[in-house]
Amino acid sequence: MWVKSISSKIMIETLSKKLRKLELIIEKSPRIDRYSSIPKEEFVERRQKTWKALLKENNIDVAFAFSDEHYSGDVPYLGGNINYSIEQVAFGLGPDPYTSGIIAGFEGVYIAGQLAKRAGIMVYPTESLQLADEKYPVEGFSLKDILEKIAGRKVQRIGILSPRQVIPDGIIANLEEIVGKDNVIDTQVPFQKVKNLKSINEMRLVEDSAYVTSLALRTMLAVLEPGMDETEVAAFGDMLAKWMGCERQGFQTMVGSDIACVTMIGPALNRQILEGEYLHLGTSYKRDGLTACCRRSLFSDSTNITPYREYFRRIVEEGFKVGLNAYVNIVENNRPAKYQEQALIDFFNSKTDEMLTMVQSVSYKRSALRLKEKLFSEIPGITKGLARMKPYTGTHNSGYTECQEFFGAITLESEQPLDHQVITMLDVALRGRGSKWLGEEFEQIISGFDYWVVEDTLGKYGNKVKNLTGELQPGDKLVKGIGKIPINVQTLVGNVNEYEG
Repeated sequence: MWVKSISSKIMIETLSKKLRKLELIIEKSPRIDRYSSIPKEEFVERRQKTWKALLKENNIDVAFAFSDEHYSGDVPYLGGNINYSIEQVAFGLGPDPYTSGIIAGFEGVYIAGQLAKRAGIMVYPTESLQLADEKYPVEGFSLKDILEKIAGRKVQRIGILSPRQVIPDGIIANLEEIVGKDNVIDTQVPFQKVKNLKSINEMRLVEDSAYVTSLALRTMLAVLEPGMDETEVAAFGDMLAKWMGCERQGFQTMVGSDIACVTMIGPALNRQILEGEYLHLGTSYKRDGLTACCRRSLFSDSTNITPYREYFRRIVEEGFKVGLNAYVNIVENNRPAKYQEQALIDFFNSKTDEMLTMVQSVSYKRSALRLKEKLFSEIPGITKGLARMKPYTGTHNSGYTECQEFFGAITLESEQPLDHQVITMLDVALRGRGSKWLGEEFEQIISGFDYWVVEDTLGKYGNKVKNLTGELQPGDKLVKGIGKIPINVQTLVGNVNEYEG
């Protein structure tokens, strides 16, 4: 069944008591400067750097970026419009950083205008980006005329700054009508390299977002108890984040228990949290568009926490420490980033035999043999051993999106060291189920295990590393206190007693 009923003996804490916990955390937590933002000079510099980088590799007249509420990074980076809503937006970049600007539909143009001055840009209305089939009393211009205004000349070649995977086909077709299909070219990489390197202002804002993101997760842990709906738990994290000054989310707040835990990145739903089940929480909030993230797995309460379940928790927590140490190593020694991902793979594979023995101890020998076959079967491009159950690359880039930068993730193909100053998400996890986990095609690969994750936001400052959301720091040091989440959060469930004020 999708939802099992919870014991009628469970008495859920009153809303007023939960709100008091939220109030205590807010009272003890220093405030961020919610009004600080990227200055106009930095936006101008970004546009100049991007244009210079593009011309080094491409012969183009104008560049075109795209964003919407789902793919939210490219246009805000150039134009500062972190308040985009409903309608999609674009950005036209040319040789003049001041005539470059946001291209928006007839409703989006009002939103774009609200923050345009702070980034020193123009705003161009066009029917080409209008979503609704309504009529608006707004004078618009053709996309061709707008791009020529930005370029300062007739446009013959257009560079696409955003990945084609996220740009609607109709917009690409419109650009191709203007200059021809062969003259709309991909120019993502130079732009991504510029955007990847973070300024001092960006790092400071990410530190703010990381702080609030951690506080939000701490609040959710404090109010959490079986019998609540996932959405009820998420509401407390979202309220704290807005109250503290984070205007947007990097992703929808995650609360997933029981069968929803295996969704891994699934948002909170109106479904009840069960007793003694696997559970994962995830928070991600933005300051002036810049994103942080913190995720933790736990058990919904202390019942049914068996040595078997604890074993998988410990493996992931040990893996997180290995991943952090390996990240510090590549940063301090300026090594190719791939060695960090290799360290995670090697660690999990070193636990394969031990894990198979554990599975056999609580299940039939036949189950362990079937699991071993799955872990070592030939699948092109997929590693063998327990590392096969890593659900994704363990370390990815971040910035104006939580995980959609399309550049900078650490894989086995990452031959270069990381850039000088960047934001990275260390996301170490294991899964126990396959991709088919409902109905007749249900696929339980590791018996009795769903999903466990530890994820923190790391800041790379030259050759130094800071964990911005977690208390575990380089060199196995622990920094406890406000805005720092321990790897193991089980003791924080349902209380604020261990909250350091």
